[in-house]
Amino acid sequence: MKLLQVGDSHPRNSEFIIRACKLFSIEYHRTNSDQFPDNGYDIIWSPGTFWIDPDRYPSSKFIFGPQFWVFPNAKHAIFTQSKPEHKDRCIYVCLSDWIINVWNEFIDTTKSNIPFVPIPFGLEDIQPKAAITNYTYDCIVYFKARHPSLLAHCESILQSRGLRYRVYRYGSYQRQEYIDTLKQSRFAIWIGSHESQGFGFQECLATGTPIYVYDVKSMKDEFTGQYGYSDHKEQLVATTASHWSDTCGLKVYSNEEFTSRLDEFMAAIPSYDPAAFVKAQLTDRVCFQRFLDALNLKCI
Repeated sequence: MKLLQVGDSHPRNSEFIIRACKLFSIEYHRTNSDQFPDNGYDIIWSPGTFWIDPDRYPSSKFIFGPQFWVFPNAKHAIFTQSKPEHKDRCIYVCLSDWIINVWNEFIDTTKSNIPFVPIPFGLEDIQPKAAITNYTYDCIVYFKARHPSLLAHCESILQSRGLRYRVYRYGSYQRQEYIDTLKQSRFAIWIGSHESQGFGFQECLATGTPIYVYDVKSMKDEFTGQYGYSDHKEQLVATTASHWSDTCGLKVYSNEEFTSRLDEFMAAIPSYDPAAFVKAQLTDRVCFQRFLDALNLKCI
Protein backbone atom coordinates (compact mmCIF):
# COMPACT_ATOMS: atom_id res chain seq x y z
CA MET A 1 0.00 0.00 0.00
CA LYS A 2 1.20 3.53 -0.82
CA LEU A 3 0.24 6.93 0.63
CA LEU A 4 1.02 10.33 -0.89
CA GLN A 5 0.96 13.58 1.09
CA VAL A 6 0.30 16.59 -1.12
CA GLY A 7 1.41 19.92 0.36
CA ASP A 8 2.18 21.07 3.88
CA SER A 9 0.39 20.26 7.09
CA HIS A 10 0.79 20.97 10.78
CA PRO A 11 4.09 19.24 11.62
CA ARG A 12 2.47 17.04 14.26
CA ASN A 13 -0.10 15.83 11.71
CA SER A 14 2.59 14.93 9.18
CA GLU A 15 4.66 13.21 11.86
CA PHE A 16 1.65 11.08 12.78
CA ILE A 17 1.05 10.04 9.16
CA ILE A 18 4.73 9.08 8.76
CA ARG A 19 4.70 7.06 12.00
CA ALA A 20 1.43 5.39 11.02
CA CYS A 21 2.79 4.42 7.61
CA LYS A 22 5.72 2.71 9.30
CA LEU A 23 3.39 1.04 11.78
CA PHE A 24 1.13 -0.33 9.02
CA SER A 25 3.94 -1.04 6.52
CA ILE A 26 2.69 1.59 4.06
CA GLU A 27 5.04 3.38 1.63
CA TYR A 28 5.03 7.11 2.43
CA HIS A 29 5.58 9.65 -0.35
CA ARG A 30 5.28 13.44 -0.48
CA THR A 31 4.98 16.15 -3.09
CA ASN A 32 4.43 19.90 -2.85
CA SER A 33 2.73 20.08 -6.26
CA ASP A 34 -0.85 19.24 -7.16
CA GLN A 35 0.40 17.98 -10.54
CA PHE A 36 1.77 14.48 -10.09
CA PRO A 37 1.58 11.21 -12.03
CA ASP A 38 -0.83 8.45 -11.11
CA ASN A 39 1.64 6.06 -9.52
CA GLY A 40 -0.97 3.81 -7.99
CA TYR A 41 -1.27 5.55 -4.63
CA ASP A 42 -3.83 3.83 -2.44
CA ILE A 43 -4.33 6.98 -0.34
CA ILE A 44 -3.77 10.61 -1.35
CA TRP A 45 -3.78 13.04 1.59
CA SER A 46 -4.24 16.74 0.84
CA PRO A 47 -4.10 18.56 4.21
CA GLY A 48 -5.22 21.98 3.06
CA THR A 49 -3.22 23.51 0.21
CA PHE A 50 -4.78 21.81 -2.80
CA TRP A 51 -8.18 20.62 -3.95
CA ILE A 52 -7.46 17.56 -6.11
CA ASP A 53 -10.19 16.24 -8.38
CA PRO A 54 -10.58 12.55 -7.44
CA ASP A 55 -11.47 11.77 -11.06
CA ARG A 56 -7.82 12.39 -11.99
CA TYR A 57 -6.83 9.41 -9.83
CA PRO A 58 -9.70 6.93 -10.15
CA SER A 59 -7.98 4.13 -8.23
CA SER A 60 -7.02 6.24 -5.21
CA LYS A 61 -8.86 7.11 -2.04
CA PHE A 62 -8.59 10.61 -0.60
CA ILE A 63 -8.18 12.25 2.78
CA PHE A 64 -8.79 15.99 2.65
CA GLY A 65 -8.12 18.33 5.57
CA PRO A 66 -8.03 19.29 8.31
CA GLN A 67 -6.61 22.67 7.25
CA PHE A 68 -8.66 23.99 4.34
CA TRP A 69 -10.46 26.65 6.38
CA VAL A 70 -11.54 27.86 9.81
CA PHE A 71 -15.17 28.06 8.69
CA PRO A 72 -16.42 26.33 5.52
CA ASN A 73 -17.35 28.27 2.42
CA ALA A 74 -20.07 26.82 0.20
CA LYS A 75 -18.18 28.17 -2.82
CA HIS A 76 -15.09 26.08 -2.09
CA ALA A 77 -14.21 23.44 -4.69
CA ILE A 78 -14.80 20.67 -2.15
CA PHE A 79 -18.48 21.58 -2.34
CA THR A 80 -18.76 22.86 -5.91
CA GLN A 81 -16.57 20.34 -7.77
CA SER A 82 -17.05 17.12 -5.82
CA LYS A 83 -19.54 14.56 -7.11
CA PRO A 84 -21.85 12.03 -5.45
CA GLU A 85 -19.68 9.18 -6.70
CA HIS A 86 -16.75 10.60 -4.70
CA LYS A 87 -18.53 9.84 -1.43
CA ASP A 88 -17.32 6.22 -1.33
CA ARG A 89 -13.63 7.03 -1.63
CA CYS A 90 -13.12 10.47 -0.08
CA ILE A 91 -13.33 11.89 3.43
CA TYR A 92 -12.72 15.29 4.98
CA VAL A 93 -11.13 14.94 8.42
CA CYS A 94 -12.38 17.41 11.05
CA LEU A 95 -10.46 16.21 14.15
CA SER A 96 -13.37 16.43 16.62
CA ASP A 97 -17.16 16.48 16.92
CA TRP A 98 -17.51 20.10 18.03
CA ILE A 99 -15.91 21.32 14.79
CA ILE A 100 -18.58 19.64 12.70
CA ASN A 101 -21.25 21.17 14.92
CA VAL A 102 -19.77 24.65 14.38
CA TRP A 103 -19.46 24.12 10.64
CA ASN A 104 -23.11 23.15 10.49
CA GLU A 105 -23.88 26.72 11.56
CA PHE A 106 -22.43 27.79 8.19
CA ILE A 107 -23.32 24.93 5.85
CA ASP A 108 -25.16 21.62 6.05
CA THR A 109 -22.22 19.23 6.01
CA THR A 110 -24.54 16.22 5.71
CA LYS A 111 -25.28 17.30 2.12
CA SER A 112 -21.63 17.34 1.11
CA ASN A 113 -20.51 14.83 -1.50
CA ILE A 114 -17.41 14.28 0.63
CA PRO A 115 -18.24 12.97 4.13
CA PHE A 116 -16.96 14.97 7.11
CA VAL A 117 -15.53 12.66 9.77
CA PRO A 118 -14.31 13.63 13.29
CA ILE A 119 -11.09 11.60 13.45
CA PRO A 120 -8.14 12.88 15.52
CA PHE A 121 -4.54 12.42 14.48
CA GLY A 122 -2.52 10.02 16.61
CA LEU A 123 -0.39 10.96 19.58
CA GLU A 124 3.24 9.94 19.76
CA ASP A 125 3.79 7.31 22.44
CA ILE A 126 4.37 8.79 25.90
CA GLN A 127 5.00 6.56 28.87
CA PRO A 128 2.77 7.41 31.85
CA LYS A 129 4.52 8.64 34.96
CA ALA A 130 5.46 6.21 37.67
CA ALA A 131 3.26 6.01 40.76
CA ILE A 132 4.97 8.33 43.25
CA THR A 133 3.94 10.29 46.32
CA ASN A 134 6.77 12.82 46.47
CA TYR A 135 5.81 15.21 43.65
CA THR A 136 7.90 18.29 42.88
CA TYR A 137 4.72 20.26 42.14
CA ASP A 138 1.12 19.90 43.17
CA CYS A 139 0.15 21.00 39.66
CA ILE A 140 1.09 22.70 36.46
CA VAL A 141 -1.13 25.49 35.09
CA TYR A 142 -1.41 25.66 31.31
CA PHE A 143 -2.56 29.00 29.91
CA LYS A 144 -3.51 29.75 26.32
CA ALA A 145 -5.50 32.60 24.75
CA ARG A 146 -7.86 33.37 27.65
CA HIS A 147 -8.44 36.58 29.57
CA PRO A 148 -5.52 37.18 32.00
CA SER A 149 -7.97 37.65 34.88
CA LEU A 150 -8.76 33.93 34.77
CA LEU A 151 -5.11 33.04 35.33
CA ALA A 152 -4.89 35.62 38.13
CA HIS A 153 -7.92 34.06 39.83
CA CYS A 154 -6.43 30.58 39.50
CA GLU A 155 -3.10 31.64 40.97
CA SER A 156 -4.77 33.39 43.89
CA ILE A 157 -6.65 30.19 44.76
CA LEU A 158 -3.53 28.04 44.52
CA GLN A 159 -1.50 30.48 46.60
CA SER A 160 -4.19 30.72 49.27
CA ARG A 161 -4.03 26.94 49.64
CA GLY A 162 -0.26 26.80 49.69
CA LEU A 163 -0.12 24.62 46.57
CA ARG A 164 3.11 24.39 44.58
CA TYR A 165 2.59 25.06 40.90
CA ARG A 166 4.29 26.05 37.65
CA VAL A 167 2.70 28.04 34.82
CA TYR A 168 3.16 27.04 31.19
CA ARG A 169 2.13 29.51 28.52
CA TYR A 170 1.33 28.29 25.03
CA GLY A 171 4.27 28.68 22.68
CA SER A 172 6.78 29.49 25.44
CA TYR A 173 8.17 26.14 26.50
CA GLN A 174 10.09 23.11 25.30
CA ARG A 175 7.95 20.03 24.77
CA GLN A 176 10.17 17.48 26.52
CA GLU A 177 10.70 19.73 29.54
CA TYR A 178 6.91 20.21 29.75
CA ILE A 179 6.32 16.44 29.68
CA ASP A 180 9.03 15.89 32.32
CA THR A 181 7.39 18.47 34.59
CA LEU A 182 3.98 16.85 34.12
CA LYS A 183 5.46 13.61 35.41
CA GLN A 184 6.57 15.48 38.53
CA SER A 185 3.11 16.99 39.12
CA ARG A 186 0.05 15.54 40.82
CA PHE A 187 -2.47 17.22 38.51
CA ALA A 188 -2.88 19.94 35.90
CA ILE A 189 -5.10 22.99 35.58
CA TRP A 190 -5.92 23.93 32.01
CA ILE A 191 -7.09 27.44 31.11
CA GLY A 192 -7.12 27.28 27.34
CA SER A 193 -9.20 28.37 24.38
CA HIS A 194 -10.96 26.10 21.87
CA GLU A 195 -8.90 23.19 20.54
CA SER A 196 -9.61 21.27 17.35
CA GLN A 197 -7.41 18.49 18.73
CA GLY A 198 -5.05 19.89 21.35
CA PHE A 199 -1.79 17.96 21.28
CA GLY A 200 -0.46 19.60 24.45
CA PHE A 201 -3.67 18.77 26.27
CA GLN A 202 -3.52 15.15 25.12
CA GLU A 203 0.16 14.86 26.06
CA CYS A 204 -0.85 15.86 29.56
CA LEU A 205 -3.45 13.08 29.64
CA ALA A 206 -0.95 10.58 28.22
CA THR A 207 1.41 11.13 31.14
CA GLY A 208 -1.40 10.03 33.45
CA THR A 209 -1.98 13.55 34.81
CA PRO A 210 -5.65 14.37 35.57
CA ILE A 211 -6.79 17.79 34.37
CA TYR A 212 -8.98 20.41 36.04
CA VAL A 213 -10.28 22.13 32.91
CA TYR A 214 -11.47 25.73 32.96
CA ASP A 215 -13.35 25.11 29.73
CA VAL A 216 -14.72 27.48 27.10
CA LYS A 217 -18.31 27.52 25.92
CA SER A 218 -17.62 29.17 22.57
CA MET A 219 -14.81 30.11 20.21
CA LYS A 220 -15.71 33.66 21.26
CA ASP A 221 -14.05 33.02 24.65
CA GLU A 222 -10.63 33.19 22.98
CA PHE A 223 -8.74 36.28 24.17
CA THR A 224 -5.53 37.62 22.61
CA GLY A 225 -5.72 41.29 23.59
CA GLN A 226 -9.36 41.26 22.50
CA TYR A 227 -12.05 38.60 22.30
CA GLY A 228 -11.91 36.61 19.09
CA TYR A 229 -14.78 35.92 16.69
CA SER A 230 -16.97 38.52 18.40
CA ASP A 231 -18.22 39.73 15.02
CA HIS A 232 -19.88 36.37 14.29
CA LYS A 233 -23.61 36.00 14.85
CA GLU A 234 -23.18 32.22 15.09
CA GLN A 235 -22.90 30.60 18.54
CA LEU A 236 -19.63 28.82 17.69
CA VAL A 237 -20.05 26.35 20.57
CA ALA A 238 -16.63 24.86 21.33
CA THR A 239 -14.50 23.16 23.95
CA THR A 240 -10.92 23.07 25.18
CA ALA A 241 -11.17 19.31 25.73
CA SER A 242 -11.95 18.03 22.24
CA HIS A 243 -11.38 14.38 23.21
CA TRP A 244 -12.43 13.64 26.75
CA SER A 245 -14.12 11.38 29.23
CA ASP A 246 -14.98 11.69 32.90
CA THR A 247 -12.01 9.42 33.64
CA CYS A 248 -9.69 12.28 32.64
CA GLY A 249 -10.66 14.90 35.22
CA LEU A 250 -13.29 17.60 35.72
CA LYS A 251 -14.54 20.57 33.68
CA VAL A 252 -15.66 23.93 35.12
CA TYR A 253 -16.88 27.08 33.37
CA SER A 254 -16.64 30.07 35.75
CA ASN A 255 -14.48 31.54 38.52
CA GLU A 256 -17.14 30.57 41.06
CA GLU A 257 -17.25 26.96 39.85
CA PHE A 258 -13.46 26.84 39.63
CA THR A 259 -13.22 27.78 43.29
CA SER A 260 -16.08 25.65 44.60
CA ARG A 261 -15.22 22.38 42.83
CA LEU A 262 -11.44 22.25 43.19
CA ASP A 263 -11.66 20.17 46.39
CA GLU A 264 -14.04 17.75 44.67
CA PHE A 265 -11.57 17.31 41.83
CA MET A 266 -8.55 16.88 44.09
CA ALA A 267 -10.33 14.28 46.21
CA ALA A 268 -11.11 12.26 43.07
CA ILE A 269 -7.57 12.29 41.64
CA PRO A 270 -6.84 8.65 42.61
CA SER A 271 -9.90 7.51 40.65
CA TYR A 272 -8.92 9.17 37.34
CA ASP A 273 -7.04 7.26 34.64
CA PRO A 274 -6.34 9.62 31.72
CA ALA A 275 -3.50 7.49 30.36
CA ALA A 276 -5.90 4.58 29.82
CA PHE A 277 -8.22 6.92 27.88
CA VAL A 278 -5.36 7.97 25.60
CA LYS A 279 -4.30 4.36 25.06
CA ALA A 280 -7.83 3.39 24.06
CA GLN A 281 -8.65 6.44 21.93
CA LEU A 282 -5.64 8.42 20.71
CA THR A 283 -2.69 6.18 19.85
CA ASP A 284 -1.24 6.06 16.33
CA ARG A 285 -2.65 2.59 15.71
CA VAL A 286 -6.15 3.42 16.93
CA CYS A 287 -6.38 6.71 15.04
CA PHE A 288 -4.97 5.50 11.73
CA GLN A 289 -7.20 2.44 11.85
CA ARG A 290 -10.15 4.87 11.98
CA PHE A 291 -8.86 6.45 8.75
CA LEU A 292 -8.61 3.06 7.10
CA ASP A 293 -12.08 2.07 8.30
CA ALA A 294 -13.57 5.35 7.03
CA LEU A 295 -12.04 4.67 3.62
CA ASN A 296 -12.99 0.98 3.72
CA LEU A 297 -9.34 -0.05 3.33
CA LYS A 298 -7.52 -3.00 4.82
CA CYS A 299 -3.77 -3.36 5.20
CA ILE A 300 -2.49 -6.75 4.13
